[in-house]
Amino acid sequence: MLKHTLKQFDMDLEHLNNLIKSMFKISRKNIKHSLKAMLEGDIELARLVIKHDDAVNALEVQADEVARTIIVQHQPAADDLRFVFAATKIVTDLERLSDMAVNIAGNVLVLEGEVPHNLASIPVMREMVLEQLKSVRRCYLDNNAQQARVVIESNRLINEEFINTQRIMLTYMAEDPACISQCVALTNIAKILERIG
Repeated sequence: MLKHTLKQFDMDLEHLNNLIKSMFKISRKNIKHSLKAMLEGDIELARLVIKHDDAVNALEVQADEVARTIIVQHQPAADDLRFVFAATKIVTDLERLSDMAVNIAGNVLVLEGEVPHNLASIPVMREMVLEQLKSVRRCYLDNNAQQARVVIESNRLINEEFINTQRIMLTYMAEDPACISQCVALTNIAKILERIG
């Protein structure tokens, strides 16, 4: 970020940047924990993910307020204005990521502590999504548009794994109606992972 003649302007921009970094960290952790809860049938961890969503929501409110303050008090132009507008969109997406972690945790609660065995491509999707989130954070920190394009391209692979999981779950449900509720919950989780991607 450029340095400005007004120290407060730099401080406000840095504050917004730090809020985004915190949201990245908590949202990724929530997703990681919700998936761990699914793999281990850990209902308490799922409930903890749901509880931690409040922290991301609070950070979103703070970031929106800081962005408004920057626009009103400092009237940014050019790169600074682009950063503030991009930051507001990033903040919205990060809050949504945490909401998706809550949705995964909700599906874990539906499974009632049962450790699913027929996961199809979900473990592969899990690794891809967590790696993608790490790459997105790195792109943001490094301000690397070229690497961001690579991340966008990698989403195609996640979509393919989702389609594969959906097909497998439909087969399981057709063969064994007793597993329908578990397969529906797992299909929901796979869809959430695809949306995160």
